[in-house]
Amino acid sequence: MMRLIQSRFDYGCELEGIHTNMPEDDYRAQPALSTSDLKNITNPRRFYQRATGETKLANSPALKLGTMFHCYILEPEKWGKTYKVCPAEFSDKRTKAGKQWWAECGDENTIREAEYNQLQKMARAFFRLSDTKSQSDWMTELSVFSKDAWPLATKCRIDAYDPKTKTVYDIKTTAPGGANPRAYRYKSIDLKYHWQEWNYKQIAAREGLEIKRWVWLVVETGGDYLAGHYEFDGATMKQAGKEVTKGMATLLQCIDRDDWPDYTPDEAQVISLY
Repeated sequence: MMRLIQSRFDYGCELEGIHTNMPEDDYRAQPALSTSDLKNITNPRRFYQRATGETKLANSPALKLGTMFHCYILEPEKWGKTYKVCPAEFSDKRTKAGKQWWAECGDENTIREAEYNQLQKMARAFFRLSDTKSQSDWMTELSVFSKDAWPLATKCRIDAYDPKTKTVYDIKTTAPGGANPRAYRYKSIDLKYHWQEWNYKQIAAREGLEIKRWVWLVVETGGDYLAGHYEFDGATMKQAGKEVTKGMATLLQCIDRDDWPDYTPDEAQVISLY
């Protein structure tokens, strides 16, 4: 069993259990380790720099679109209150009418009509997936906190959960072509989506939330606006458990020693190009 240790990082979150209707900003502010944070431990120096605020993940257009689409699908009422659509005739800020409209009505959550049309096309692709037919039964944006899953307080935020079938639905947006099985497989490896599924299940189980099935709902953001839904097999989940456990052990060791190595900490690594 991994022992409890003291950390220079604040993972002293006192929240436990399953929380509904928690605003995303409140969730992110809670001092608990997320799976996104844990993934960075494959390079301890990256983990350290992001955990201490030395570096930050840029809010890219793709990330902004993904966040907006999640809200559009899972929290339509919130989307209507948060976002504003600029009519096409005022979209060009270089024109007199456009400048006036944006000065009087625009803000950081204002999108152009073309972007809204993009969201609608993505939504149509999303709802073509058979697994979305149960959407009316979903509980959305569940925040789960645990002090028992690991030696550090941990948290996860589940996109959607169907209490009838005990199924988690996780939405991913991707560039054109990214929703086909081969492309999504490689992206899942690269971004460690299998870590996410395994660790979410670990945290949820500790807090009494049963998950029998996990489905990835993948939607392309352009091109032909195609979509796919996928599940990882048992072998993938078994390997994910080993990798997440090893990652947590590495993190605890780094914290204990206050040592955060880079790619090649000790000596030059010999690599072959052929």
